Amino acid sequence: MTRNKKIIPEKKTKAAKSNFLINNLLIINKYKEGILIMNQVNKSKTLIILISLLVFLFFAGIYGCNENTTQPSAENVDLSLTGSLLSSNPSILELDEVKILIKDIKLNVANTENDEHNFKTGPYVLLLNLNSGINPIGASYIPIGTYDKIKFEIHKLNNNELSPDPEFTDANGRYSVIVKGWYNGVYFIYKSAKSAHQKLTFPSRLFVGEGGKSNITLKAIPYLWFVKNGDILDPMNEANRNDIDNNIKDNVNENFKIFVDNDRNGLPD
Repeated sequence: MTRNKKIIPEKKTKAAKSNFLINNLLIINKYKEGILIMNQVNKSKTLIILISLLVFLFFAGIYGCNENTTQPSAENVDLSLTGSLLSSNPSILELDEVKILIKDIKLNVANTENDEHNFKTGPYVLLLNLNSGINPIGASYIPIGTYDKIKFEIHKLNNNELSPDPEFTDANGRYSVIVKGWYNGVYFIYKSAKSAHQKLTFPSRLFVGEGGKSNITLKAIPYLWFVKNGDILDPMNEANRNDIDNNIKDNVNENFKIFVDNDRNGLPD
């Protein structure tokens, strides 16, 4: 007996294929929509993080500015330089130019030993020549108060320091003081390689108040470096080097002076 073969109508087969394709397309579209939604969520999260970071930086900046209000930037003290190159005996010693390298300028609060305020760090070159008058060294903000001393270092450059003036370094070393002039009609250049800490007392104390600007003047008398017991030392004689360097280091005969000079005439007020 022959079994009858079941015949599936052609229209039903096409409909099934069509449904299958449609279902797959729907799945693919929903997958794409899911990815799109996830990307939008991630973008929103990133935007929120960026906004939060900007808000944090904004308020941190305001807080930092408020903290710095105790340190005004307005300069209220000037430091000037004056000096004399005239020798007590110009026929023997005549100076043309003097350069001094200094750093770590500090003002000492009156009646204390270690309560200091930085003026300038440096290093700076102090220059005296035949045309020198009252020359500004620098200006700084100093807290309101009374000050009785100035401190600084006559500084020989370290090997890792850049020289603010090429004359302070050469093939033979590094220097703190350079003096050019004439001794008994012979031109010389004297270079000192000594460092020395200086502490100078104001004859009248410096008062820093609210408003206005004060000026203090440092006076250098370098020919005194070449005098010992009333005799003028030959700067070209190496036997005199130790005496000359010690005169600089020890501020013999007050070859450095400091004073309040608000009228900037090179004389103590």
